[in-house]
Amino acid sequence: MITPSNRDREAALSYIERYFLPSSALLGMVGMVGLFLLSTVQWQRHTLTVPAFTREMTVGLMGGLLSLLHARYQYFLFENFPRHYAELASRADRFALSRPAPVVHPQRRLVVGAYLGGILLFAVAVGILHRGVSWIGIVSFAMAGFFITRVVFWKKVVETARQGMPGERK
Repeated sequence: MITPSNRDREAALSYIERYFLPSSALLGMVGMVGLFLLSTVQWQRHTLTVPAFTREMTVGLMGGLLSLLHARYQYFLFENFPRHYAELASRADRFALSRPAPVVHPQRRLVVGAYLGGILLFAVAVGILHRGVSWIGIVSFAMAGFFITRVVFWKKVVETARQGMPGERK
């Protein structure tokens, strides 16, 4: 039975498939290309060291963790407020640049504080871990960690949701 809630959920899944996944995959691949180029240059110059690589990898893992937390909140919105993503999909289809009204829920202030705290913690960690490491490496590892984690998370969500929807191919 098709209900407005199911329609919103389908539109939200469509938005995730058409906008979240391709853009995240592209940015994740940009990070991976940066990693490859940086590693190649460091290998040729004999400057690729274990401590530098470990610091860069730590930033990448932190980016992945932040991405997982961010994706988990987005998933909460997807499960509880699919209309938000349905509105985003309709605006994207019409090339409307305005944003829909923010989702209001009881823990919204906590979420904003968590975002700010996570960004601050990440910035402090990058400042501490940066010594002797190229900014290209830091940015590339962070991008790759953040966006590849996001793609993996949302790809699994979409696959699971599509399997549970009636009338969809399996």
